[in-house]
Amino acid sequence: IIDNGLGDHETLVPKMVPLTGTAFYYYNVYLMSRIAEILGKNQDAADYAKLAGQIRDTFNSKFLDAQTGVYASGTQCCQSTALFMELVPEQSRKTVLDALIKDITETHKGHLSTGIFGTRFMLMALSDLGRADVAYTIANQKTFPGWGHMLENGATTLWEHWEFSDNVFSHNHPMFGSVGEWFVKYLAGICPDPQAVGFDRIILQPRPAANLTWAKGRYDSIRGPIVSDWRIEGGDFHWKVTIPPNTTATVHIPARSPNSVTEGGKPAATAEGVKFLQMSEGAAVCQIGSGSYSFVSKGFRKTD
Repeated sequence: IIDNGLGDHETLVPKMVPLTGTAFYYYNVYLMSRIAEILGKNQDAADYAKLAGQIRDTFNSKFLDAQTGVYASGTQCCQSTALFMELVPEQSRKTVLDALIKDITETHKGHLSTGIFGTRFMLMALSDLGRADVAYTIANQKTFPGWGHMLENGATTLWEHWEFSDNVFSHNHPMFGSVGEWFVKYLAGICPDPQAVGFDRIILQPRPAANLTWAKGRYDSIRGPIVSDWRIEGGDFHWKVTIPPNTTATVHIPARSPNSVTEGGKPAATAEGVKFLQMSEGAAVCQIGSGSYSFVSKGFRKTD
């Protein structure tokens, strides 16, 4: 247990420094194991993996109430840190997520209470675990605390602190910029494949949330621009995708079934350059090569 460190800087609730300190210790050891594995240092990889497992077990023994799914004091940061860093035992994942969502929706009325680390972890963990709608609710708030509150009070850059200060905190500070990462990775849906080398393999997986009807994102990778441009019209999901040369992409097209998806006006399953893989979590998953594509998913969202 690491009982020191910055903690969740600029959080709006009391910090749990031992929890975040130990979680970062685990994550760094885990990364060392992965690096050693990539470098072919198998014994080092095994040693670090063993240590990471010991830290994870100690973390859960110390902080997790398995009955309630609450970590330590149960703040949004506590729950999100454990979920994002994949420290939560599989059998407890749902209760831990439920406790996080309850704190967001009931205790804080759809608002965040997190600082710089917890904010990023929460947006990413919610979206990865199928609750991008809750992440969207947080990001879309116009009242304190949140990015909308900054905008409503004349901000043109990010503040260092959720609350306005005219003489202490910076008004041009990157530390709450994790919402920009969330825009690209989850709304536009642009991510490198975990096994990618320099974006040679790409995952495109947008998460249309709540009443959001369009999003457009571009990432200028070392291999060229990656573009995801989607909109919802009449309940249909329209998605234009561009993949740079010498790359492949796995695309997750929100859909009711593979038969409801077209590319260039033809059934996607038989379209040139498109290989249907499977249906997964409400999406038709396909593999595509370099080029530009125009997908349409009919009847994706019900209309009145």
